[in-house]
Parts: sequence; structure tokens; C-alpha cells
Amino acid sequence: GGWIGMPPPITEDGVLDYEDGTPSTRTQVAKDVVTFLQWASEPEHDDRKLMGFKWIVAMTIALGFTTYYKRFKWAPLKNRRLEFD
Repeated sequence: GGWIGMPPPITEDGVLDYEDGTPSTRTQVAKDVVTFLQWASEPEHDDRKLMGFKWIVAMTIALGFTTYYKRFKWAPLKNRRLEFD
């Protein structure tokens, strides 16, 4: 080991200063870089998540309407008795 041709990209602690006082360790900087790369690779993620939430809300409302329609509109027809002479 040790035959790499370049120095490590994150060489020392304290490279960044965080506003909230988070310690700037190598692990924290690496985690932040990975989180940024994941966010940058899927710019439509937030829009997709919001659209899925809207779809679930709309389907829940549609389920409520169909349950009402089935229960109260069709109940008299399903429960009637036919009498034959």
C-alpha cells in the first residue's frame, strides 16, 4: 500500500467552518460531500416526492367518495326484497 500518486483529497481536520458549530472532521466532510453529490445527481427528487404526496392525497379523497357512493347510493338497491307470487 501507499503507492497512490496523489495525496488524500481530505487531508486534515478543520478544513471547513460550520455555522452551527459542527466539528469539522474528515468523516463529517466526507459525509457532506457524499450528501451533496447525491442531491446534485437527482435534482427532480423533491418534485417527485411532492407529486407522490399529492397523488396519495387525491387517491384517499377518491376512496372516500367511492365508499360513500357504494354504501349510501347502492344500499337500497342491494337490500330490497323481491317477492314473487
